[in-house]
Formats: sequence, C-alpha cells, structure tokens
Amino acid sequence: VALFQIGAQVTHVSVLQDGVTLYEREQPFGGNALTQDIVRSFGLTFEEAEARKKAGDLPDNYNAELLAPFLDNAALEVTRAIQFFFTSTPYTKIDQLFLAGGCAQMPGLLELVAARTKISSAVLSPFKGMQLAPTVRESQLRQDAPAYLVACGLAMRRFDT
Repeated sequence: VALFQIGAQVTHVSVLQDGVTLYEREQPFGGNALTQDIVRSFGLTFEEAEARKKAGDLPDNYNAELLAPFLDNAALEVTRAIQFFFTSTPYTKIDQLFLAGGCAQMPGLLELVAARTKISSAVLSPFKGMQLAPTVRESQLRQDAPAYLVACGLAMRRFDT
C-alpha cells in the first residue's frame, strides 16, 4: 500500500506492507505551489488565493491555465516517487494507492493519478466509521477529511496505549 500525503509544501510518501513501513520519503511539492500561481496570475494576496481556491471562486481560465498543469505535475510527482521506490528497493508492485492531505480532494487528481500509475487509488477518509458529535458540521468535515489523517492517526494511537 502506498500513501501520498500531499500537504501545503511537502508530499510525504509511505509504502507499507502488512502494517510495516517499507519506505518513506518526502518530496518538496504541495498545494502552496498552486496558491502561488493563483497569486501571480490573478493579483490576489496569498490568503485570498487560498480561500478562493478552496471555495472554487476563481476566473474561468483557472482550470485550464493553472489547475490542469498543477494536477498534471502532482500526478507526475506521484509516478516518479513510485518509480524511485521500485528502483531503490527489491519491490516491484503496489496493490493500492491512497491520497491524503489538503490536496487530495482536488477535482480530477484521484482519477489522473489512477490513470497514470495504473494502480487502484482512493482518497483516504480518516473519519469513516467515527461517530461525530451533533454539533459538528459534517459536510465541511467530510470535505476536509483527508487533511486530518495525521491528527486522527495520532489521536487513535493515543487511545491504543
């Protein structure tokens, strides 16, 4: 199983087999690159660009000129990381690929990664199976869920000890 946690500045790659970590690596690639492109292209502050990126409130040319190249680059980074794993270890196959982190929910990323890698792929949802308090805004939490993978894992580990 390969896990790609695509954060703001770094993508953390982990490959596991039977719950044991075989390989870990960090790559200097993340969602801030897209936000910086939005800042440069549309003359927004970083905070405005980040908010509008998350809200989907950007000009019509955003998808073709900025989002598509970013998604293509993200899929290329995933593919390169997998190739590097294969060439630097005795392993030659990954059965499942999971995306997590703030970028995991970007429209089209999952499909592009699956098509490029030819590996069954999914976005992780760390809250799946968890009971939520009635006061929690479930739709917002589900939308942001992949970004909370590490926090959920740490919290669950705390309960196991």
